[in-house]
Amino acid sequence: MFLLLILFLAMLLFIKGFFKIVLPALIILMILKFLFGGLMLLLSPHFWGTLLVISIIVWLVRASRSRNY
Repeated sequence: MFLLLILFLAMLLFIKGFFKIVLPALIILMILKFLFGGLMLLLSPHFWGTLLVISIIVWLVRASRSRNY
């Protein structure tokens, strides 16, 4: 019974430490990952090339639909 009490108290301490220390650190790391990923996306030539190709396709489709005779 004493062992169960010790395990229960250790679990409570782990959960309390998780929400005070580990979870905020994980949230901060996730936000930094998204910011860094967005910055790398803006600096990537593949991203800009993809946007350029998509915009050319959209421009061609819109230009082919509006015929001014």
